[in-house]
This record gives sequence, structure tokens and C-alpha cells, in this order.
Amino acid sequence: MDELQLQYRNFSMKEKEIADYIIRFKNTIHNINIRELAEQTHSSTSTITRFCRKIKCDSFVDFKIRLNRETDDPDVSDDSFSKVRNLYTDIVNATADMLQQNQIEQVVQRIKSAQRVQVYGLGSSGLSALEFKYRLMRMNINIDAITDSHMMIMSASLLNKHDLVIGLSNSGLTEEVIDALAAARQNGAGTISITNYNHTKLTDLSDISLFTPSMHRTGEPRFINSQLAINYVLDVITFLLLEDTELLRNRENTLKAFYHKTNQTAAEEETP
Repeated sequence: MDELQLQYRNFSMKEKEIADYIIRFKNTIHNINIRELAEQTHSSTSTITRFCRKIKCDSFVDFKIRLNRETDDPDVSDDSFSKVRNLYTDIVNATADMLQQNQIEQVVQRIKSAQRVQVYGLGSSGLSALEFKYRLMRMNINIDAITDSHMMIMSASLLNKHDLVIGLSNSGLTEEVIDALAAARQNGAGTISITNYNHTKLTDLSDISLFTPSMHRTGEPRFINSQLAINYVLDVITFLLLEDTELLRNRENTLKAFYHKTNQTAAEEETP
């Protein structure tokens, strides 16, 4: 369940054990009762009930009903092509369900009004940050992507209340991104995070947090595309930004200039 993932960092050790068991055996939970789950997780029925209420379910039965909606059609195909297609579908649908329209619209407005936008990410998240930078540069938005931990701190220390920082971290525990957001926030810059988990240092430092599903939900260790959900969110933001006629015109102008240069170079190479 999405709520189970979002609350995970806020769970006690025992609640995390229950959550881990549910994630591992989510396709069979509908076959057991509350006493059996308590026995399997070495807890009590009252602990299970409190756990269910913590993830906004009225009861264990309510929890099973909601969980079953996500696991009605488990993928049993041995065909890798079908598996990947189903995994993409699951992640995209889960991301769409977790997004809140008003929050996305706020992010879009803050990007448009910011004097400078900086996107921070390490590793694979750094690649997503760079892709987002190139998209927004074509719209003539003043943006940079920082993928080096030292440069993050340096750039964050120079921001002010007119600037905006977007931090990308699936775990919400990337210390370099957290430290950079803290520095940016201290200087008055706006802060936004895109992450899997709520109740982390990263979300505590963010004016707005956009949540994405964890890859752990797939139960497929070969599925290593940790950026699929983040890229979906960035696609939605890009789409909404391009509803602005000026930003759309800027993008079209940069593409025209690029294609003109490409065609000119090709013509010169063909000239004997």
C-alpha cells in the first residue's frame, strides 16, 4: 500500500517488521486472519490493529480489502517482455495515484516565478536532474542541475528567497542532498523534494514533497529502473509548464534553431 510506504520511516521497530512481512508476502495476506499475522510477526492482535490505524485503515479487514485491490492480478508470466510492461504499468499507475494535483500545480507556479531553479541529485537521481535541466533550459528557465556533493553546498550557500531548490532522493536519506537543502532553506530559498518516504529529514526540510512509489513494491530484484517514478513526476511538471504559451514558444524556438543548424551541417557535408 502506498500509505504503508509513506509512513514507513515513522514506524516503530515492531511496525517496520510487520510492514516488511506484508511487503514480502503481500500476495498471500488475504488468506490469513489477524491472529495469524500476529503470530507470523511475533506481535499481538492489538499491535496489528494499531498498525492498521496508523496507515489510515479502520481495521485489519479494511486493510486487507485495500491491499487486495493492489494485488488482484499478480504477474505470473515468465515472459520478460510482459513482466517489464506490467512493472512499468504498475509503477506509473501507483505514481499517478500518489500525486496530488494541487501540489503539482504549486510546484509549477514556483518554478515559473523563481529567479533561479537548482535541482540536486546524486547517482541515478543526478541523471534525472540533468534531464530536467535540459528540458527547462529550452523553455528559457534559469535552471542548473548539481550532481556533485561539494558543488551542492557551494551553490546552496549562494541562494536567496527568490530561488528554488528541488531535491531528488528515492530514500529521502541522501545526506548530501539533505545538507544542501538545509543550506538553501537557511538562506530563504524555496525547497521541494521528490522522494519515496514521508517523515524524513528531507521532507522536514521541504516546503512541498511529491511522493513516488518505491521499487521494493515490485518484488522483482531485476527491475533496477529506480528513476521511472521520478521521471514520471518530472514529465507531468514539464507538461504543465508547457501549457504556458511563452514557455512553449521558447522551447519551439530552441528546437527550430537546433534543427536548422543540424540541417545546415548535413547540407555542407553533402556538398562536393
